[in-house]
Amino acid sequence: MKNFYVIEGEHKNPNLIETILKDTEKKYGPFEEQEANQIAKGLIQKNIDDFYHRAWVVKSDNLTK
Repeated sequence: MKNFYVIEGEHKNPNLIETILKDTEKKYGPFEEQEANQIAKGLIQKNIDDFYHRAWVVKSDNLTK
């Protein structure tokens, strides 16, 4: 079932999704879980040199507003 999203962006604290800078936030999906994980992995690798960038896989019922 396609109910996973990939959220990427820069963060004040890269260990907490809640600290994402809203003007950098991008959301992709919905996807199957495996496809979402692959997309997130690609985004992480693309931005490997940016310490504050993260890509997260989030189930649709856990999306933050």
